[in-house]
Amino acid sequence: MQFYKEKLLSPGQLKRLSEHKYSCTSNSLLDGLLQPWWDWLVSKVPLWLAPNLITVLGLIVNIVTTLILVYYSPDAKAEAPRWACFLCAFGLFVYQSLDAIDGKQARRTGTSTPLGELFDHGCDSISTVFVALSACIAVQLGYYPTWMFFQCFCAMTLFYCAHWQTYVSGSLRFGKVDVTEAQFTIITIHLISAVFGPKVWMMEIPYIDGFMFKYLIGVMTVICALANLYSIFSVIFTGGVGKNGSTVAIPVFGVGTISNYVAVIFYAGYIHAFLEFCKVFESGGIGKNGSTIALPYTGTEVKVFPLWAAVGIAILLAQSSISVILAGGVGKNGSTVAGTSVLSPIIPFSFVVVPAFIIYRKSAEHVYENHPALYILAFGMVAAKVTNRLVVAHMTKNEMQYLDSSLIGPAMLFLNQYFNFFIKEYYVLWLCFIWVTLDLLRYSAQVCLEICDHMMIKLFRIPLGDHRMSQVSSAAEKNGTNRSQRNRLQKKHH
Repeated sequence: MQFYKEKLLSPGQLKRLSEHKYSCTSNSLLDGLLQPWWDWLVSKVPLWLAPNLITVLGLIVNIVTTLILVYYSPDAKAEAPRWACFLCAFGLFVYQSLDAIDGKQARRTGTSTPLGELFDHGCDSISTVFVALSACIAVQLGYYPTWMFFQCFCAMTLFYCAHWQTYVSGSLRFGKVDVTEAQFTIITIHLISAVFGPKVWMMEIPYIDGFMFKYLIGVMTVICALANLYSIFSVIFTGGVGKNGSTVAIPVFGVGTISNYVAVIFYAGYIHAFLEFCKVFESGGIGKNGSTIALPYTGTEVKVFPLWAAVGIAILLAQSSISVILAGGVGKNGSTVAGTSVLSPIIPFSFVVVPAFIIYRKSAEHVYENHPALYILAFGMVAAKVTNRLVVAHMTKNEMQYLDSSLIGPAMLFLNQYFNFFIKEYYVLWLCFIWVTLDLLRYSAQVCLEICDHMMIKLFRIPLGDHRMSQVSSAAEKNGTNRSQRNRLQKKHH
């Protein structure tokens, strides 16, 4: 079944995708500890169960449990039931576990293909939106909409940056504190809300020797800014002409390329935006709407501590991705795998984040503050679509197009605001969400269909021949092991 009049992938792209080899390096702290659990879990999975089916089952569990939380607190202000928080923690754990074993199942059954990698990353891009949203609802972050906006879009941006650096370097790299650690941090947040109730994030904590907790925001900002700027300037002063992308070097004062200077501007803007978020949060006041209790003499609540941890993890993730991007790509003259500038992927994603922020700030009906969950899900689906296109561009070694049909959704909201149409923004937001969700599903289905036709494979089913071969291989390996054990015993008796 064709979802588009023309195919999305050209024969050349399909050929390069079929030749694609998965490359990944990980230094995660938790991955090593969880390997025994994942190995045991995959050993219990039947050989006939397709790896992609495992991935999508985990995603469905994660989405359903998050939507239950959204149902009870669509504005992220209402206190969700404790069992809903526990269910959300369980759903995320199930997704994380199944997401970790789908690759093991593919190798176990001999069905590893580039489609599996693409499908896995596509599901992750969607899951990131729901995971970030669920964490905000668990701590009732709706009382601070700017912080909630920052938190959710920061998660989407970091996931996009991870694949941006993959597009540049040709290899997906995980640091010591990365996706697994972030997922278990959010699981812990949900469990705390489930055991003690969401109000636990609003209890008072005594200060120490008059040191106000709000000072930690400034201290952390300065430390993170210095750490990031040090790495940026170290690249600038060691960079040569023509490095860091296929752009032409600008020998200003004899150092740096155009990519370096753009990166400095990007980091300066990020730090400025973060400071503005801090100011907005601090000015929110204590006991907002009569429902919160603040720290003494500070105006800061316990719920911000998970945010500080999340921002710290975000800085680490962004640092690892940006450092790879600025080091130059594997393409010609340090370009991406497709031979394009290493900075080119920032344009499509900016078409998602910038309109989201403008519409949020300019809304006369305060559509984001009143309906934050729906707003984040709508723009999250656009971000997922753009991220999927970046993954496809990397795996097919093709240039990424800047414009996308999913941007029609945000355009509806923008034009409705600009021309002051009589249609309520809430209804337009629902129309936007429906459009971008269907557009994402349509694109994903079409790409998977074309790849399956080209590689002559099934998306959610292991062919009978491969299934039988896997059983024979497993039986032969088992028999070989038993035979070796018998031979060792015989030699020992003789």
